Amino acid sequence: MKKIERLTEDLRFVLPRSRGHLRDYIRYFFGVEVPDYVVTDGHSSAMDYIWDTFNADFLKKPRVSADAIVWANRGGGKTQSAAIATVLDTIFKPNIQIRILSGTGEQAGRLYEYFEKFIHLGYEQTIKDIKTWPRKKTIFKNGAMVEVLIQAETSVRGQHVHKLRCDEVELFKDRVYEAAQYSTMSSNGYIAAFEVISTMHLSYGLMKRLLTNAEKKGQKIYKWNIWDVIERCSRVCNADCLLHKLCCGKAKKGKGYFGINDVITQLGRTKDRSFFYEMLCGEDLKKTFDRVVVRRY
Repeated sequence: MKKIERLTEDLRFVLPRSRGHLRDYIRYFFGVEVPDYVVTDGHSSAMDYIWDTFNADFLKKPRVSADAIVWANRGGGKTQSAAIATVLDTIFKPNIQIRILSGTGEQAGRLYEYFEKFIHLGYEQTIKDIKTWPRKKTIFKNGAMVEVLIQAETSVRGQHVHKLRCDEVELFKDRVYEAAQYSTMSSNGYIAAFEVISTMHLSYGLMKRLLTNAEKKGQKIYKWNIWDVIERCSRVCNADCLLHKLCCGKAKKGKGYFGINDVITQLGRTKDRSFFYEMLCGEDLKKTFDRVVVRRY
């Protein structure tokens, strides 16, 4: 038994060199089954994002930019995925510098809480120091560091880090977001990455502008919605199901964790447009409004 435990601890610090290895690593050591499939054509999975952001620093031919936009539904696991990516970076990339900036202090705390939870699943010996004032910060023995920034120009100016992860950017002030653009810098073999992780609450907000300009700025978009994380539906497809006209059978292909009953409940108590943006990520918005009148309880 002790030999098995020693082998397990040795494997904990073996660099995952393939997507499948990384997925299995996360499942075994973090206890998380990261979605690695898509139901909606043209979408990405959470595993697509985690693998790409992790592997960007190990490519033989480095990318010009590792900037990314993660657009996912409420409850879609985007904050947890960013936390997993952060832990992997700190464990396998000595001296990497990562900062977390969020639309609200509470949101930044959520990402950092996920990060702390995963770090305390057997990685405690890698930690050198933890500070909680004036800002939350974890320093690792290998020189890596993760710090939470407050949403203020003075907080982001002067920062020169490898990765800045911006959670719920839809809630950012424009001036802070613009100031943050200059905070990342490649060094020590690590490529600079400015990552945006958010839902889109508004059709005219910051997230909409970022998505519109992403291609010409070289920012890759990772997008998934409720159909990509919903559990497999066993209901009969007919007009008695509140989701019927929106789903069009997509939930029959589901492999995720988000409960069907929870989705139906949320649809029943929210406004149509809110559900389309926050849960469907604007999927075929105009077409859907043209053909669907959502029934209420």
